Amino acid sequence: MKKEFYALYNTMANSQKVENMHVFGNVHKEMMEWFIANKPELAEEWLGKLESIKWNNYLTHKEAQKIVDGMNPQAPWNYEQWKGAMEKHGYSMDEEPYYNCYALWATMDMEMSDESENYKKYVDESNLFNAVHDFAVSKLKDRDGHFKVREYFHL
Repeated sequence: MKKEFYALYNTMANSQKVENMHVFGNVHKEMMEWFIANKPELAEEWLGKLESIKWNNYLTHKEAQKIVDGMNPQAPWNYEQWKGAMEKHGYSMDEEPYYNCYALWATMDMEMSDESENYKKYVDESNLFNAVHDFAVSKLKDRDGHFKVREYFHL
Protein backbone atom coordinates (compact mmCIF):
# COMPACT_ATOMS: atom_id res chain seq x y z
CA MET A 1 0.00 0.00 0.00
CA LYS A 2 2.81 2.41 0.86
CA LYS A 3 4.47 1.83 -2.51
CA GLU A 4 1.17 2.33 -4.33
CA PHE A 5 0.45 5.53 -2.38
CA TYR A 6 3.83 7.02 -3.30
CA ALA A 7 3.36 6.04 -6.94
CA LEU A 8 -0.02 7.78 -7.00
CA TYR A 9 1.38 10.79 -5.17
CA ASN A 10 4.23 11.12 -7.66
CA THR A 11 1.79 10.79 -10.55
CA MET A 12 -0.30 13.61 -9.08
CA ALA A 13 2.68 15.83 -8.23
CA ASN A 14 4.31 15.46 -11.62
CA SER A 15 1.15 15.67 -13.75
CA GLN A 16 0.40 19.36 -13.13
CA LYS A 17 -3.27 18.47 -13.64
CA VAL A 18 -5.45 20.43 -11.24
CA GLU A 19 -8.08 17.66 -11.24
CA ASN A 20 -5.46 15.21 -9.87
CA MET A 21 -4.67 17.65 -7.05
CA HIS A 22 -8.39 17.91 -6.30
CA VAL A 23 -8.69 14.12 -6.06
CA PHE A 24 -5.81 14.02 -3.57
CA GLY A 25 -7.27 16.97 -1.68
CA ASN A 26 -10.69 15.37 -1.41
CA VAL A 27 -9.24 12.08 -0.17
CA HIS A 28 -7.18 14.00 2.40
CA LYS A 29 -10.30 15.87 3.52
CA GLU A 30 -12.05 12.55 4.11
CA MET A 31 -9.03 11.26 6.03
CA MET A 32 -8.85 14.38 8.19
CA GLU A 33 -12.55 14.19 8.99
CA TRP A 34 -12.04 10.62 10.18
CA PHE A 35 -8.99 11.54 12.25
CA ILE A 36 -10.71 14.58 13.77
CA ALA A 37 -13.58 12.33 14.88
CA ASN A 38 -11.46 9.35 15.96
CA LYS A 39 -7.90 10.49 16.68
CA PRO A 40 -8.07 14.24 17.39
CA GLU A 41 -4.52 14.40 18.83
CA LEU A 42 -3.08 13.17 15.51
CA ALA A 43 -5.39 15.43 13.52
CA GLU A 44 -4.22 18.44 15.55
CA GLU A 45 -0.57 17.65 14.84
CA TRP A 46 -1.20 17.26 11.11
CA LEU A 47 -3.22 20.46 10.98
CA GLY A 48 -0.28 22.20 12.60
CA LYS A 49 1.99 20.90 9.86
CA LEU A 50 -0.45 21.93 7.15
CA GLU A 51 -0.59 25.42 8.61
CA SER A 52 3.02 25.84 7.53
CA ILE A 53 1.71 27.09 4.19
CA LYS A 54 0.50 30.25 5.96
CA TRP A 55 3.68 31.20 7.83
CA ASN A 56 7.29 32.22 7.30
CA ASN A 57 7.99 30.99 10.84
CA TYR A 58 5.85 28.29 12.41
CA LEU A 59 5.98 25.51 14.94
CA THR A 60 3.34 22.98 15.85
CA HIS A 61 2.15 22.93 19.44
CA LYS A 62 3.97 19.65 20.05
CA GLU A 63 7.23 20.99 18.57
CA ALA A 64 7.06 24.20 20.60
CA GLN A 65 6.27 22.29 23.79
CA LYS A 66 9.30 20.05 23.31
CA ILE A 67 11.53 23.08 22.65
CA VAL A 68 10.27 25.00 25.68
CA ASP A 69 10.52 21.94 27.93
CA GLY A 70 14.17 21.52 26.96
CA MET A 71 15.30 25.10 27.57
CA ASN A 72 18.20 25.69 29.92
CA PRO A 73 17.81 27.86 31.88
CA GLN A 74 14.18 26.88 32.24
CA ALA A 75 11.65 28.80 30.16
CA PRO A 76 9.61 31.28 32.21
CA TRP A 77 6.16 30.66 30.71
CA ASN A 78 4.21 27.54 29.90
CA TYR A 79 1.77 28.00 27.03
CA GLU A 80 -1.23 28.91 29.21
CA GLN A 81 0.77 31.45 31.25
CA TRP A 82 2.15 32.99 28.08
CA LYS A 83 -1.28 33.09 26.44
CA GLY A 84 -2.75 34.83 29.50
CA ALA A 85 0.04 37.41 29.52
CA MET A 86 -0.42 38.02 25.79
CA GLU A 87 -4.15 38.62 26.30
CA LYS A 88 -3.49 40.87 29.31
CA HIS A 89 -1.12 43.01 27.23
CA GLY A 90 -3.47 43.02 24.24
CA TYR A 91 -0.96 41.43 21.87
CA SER A 92 -1.89 39.36 18.87
CA MET A 93 -0.58 35.82 19.17
CA ASP A 94 0.17 35.43 15.47
CA GLU A 95 0.70 37.60 12.43
CA GLU A 96 0.33 36.33 8.88
CA PRO A 97 2.54 35.64 7.05
CA TYR A 98 5.29 36.10 9.63
CA TYR A 99 4.67 33.72 12.54
CA ASN A 100 2.13 31.55 14.28
CA CYS A 101 1.44 31.54 18.02
CA TYR A 102 3.70 28.58 18.79
CA ALA A 103 6.68 30.15 17.01
CA LEU A 104 6.13 33.34 19.00
CA TRP A 105 5.73 31.50 22.31
CA ALA A 106 8.92 29.49 21.82
CA THR A 107 10.86 32.54 20.62
CA MET A 108 9.75 34.65 23.59
CA ASP A 109 10.67 31.85 26.00
CA MET A 110 14.02 31.50 24.18
CA GLU A 111 14.66 35.23 24.62
CA MET A 112 13.95 35.03 28.35
CA SER A 113 15.87 31.80 28.80
CA ASP A 114 18.94 33.13 27.00
CA GLU A 115 18.86 36.83 27.81
CA SER A 116 16.88 37.38 31.02
CA GLU A 117 19.87 38.80 32.91
CA ASN A 118 20.56 41.30 30.14
CA TYR A 119 16.92 42.33 29.92
CA LYS A 120 16.77 42.85 33.67
CA LYS A 121 19.81 45.17 33.54
CA TYR A 122 18.07 47.58 31.19
CA VAL A 123 14.32 47.02 31.47
CA ASP A 124 12.21 47.32 34.61
CA GLU A 125 9.90 44.46 35.57
CA SER A 126 6.76 46.31 34.43
CA ASN A 127 8.12 46.51 30.86
CA LEU A 128 9.94 43.19 30.70
CA PHE A 129 7.21 41.23 28.92
CA ASN A 130 6.77 44.07 26.40
CA ALA A 131 10.49 44.17 25.60
CA VAL A 132 10.75 40.40 25.22
CA HIS A 133 7.68 40.43 22.98
CA ASP A 134 9.07 43.19 20.77
CA PHE A 135 12.48 41.55 20.36
CA ALA A 136 10.93 38.15 19.60
CA VAL A 137 8.58 39.67 17.01
CA SER A 138 11.53 41.50 15.49
CA LYS A 139 13.35 38.18 15.07
CA LEU A 140 10.31 36.45 13.59
CA LYS A 141 9.69 39.31 11.14
CA ASP A 142 13.39 39.59 10.24
CA ARG A 143 13.44 41.64 7.04
CA ASP A 144 16.40 39.89 5.48
CA GLY A 145 14.94 36.50 6.39
CA HIS A 146 17.96 35.16 8.28
CA PHE A 147 16.07 34.11 11.40
CA LYS A 148 14.17 30.89 10.75
CA VAL A 149 12.67 29.43 13.92
CA ARG A 150 12.67 25.88 12.54
CA GLU A 151 16.34 26.06 11.58
CA TYR A 152 17.27 27.71 14.86
CA PHE A 153 15.72 24.84 16.81
CA HIS A 154 17.04 22.20 14.35
CA LEU A 155 13.66 21.05 13.03
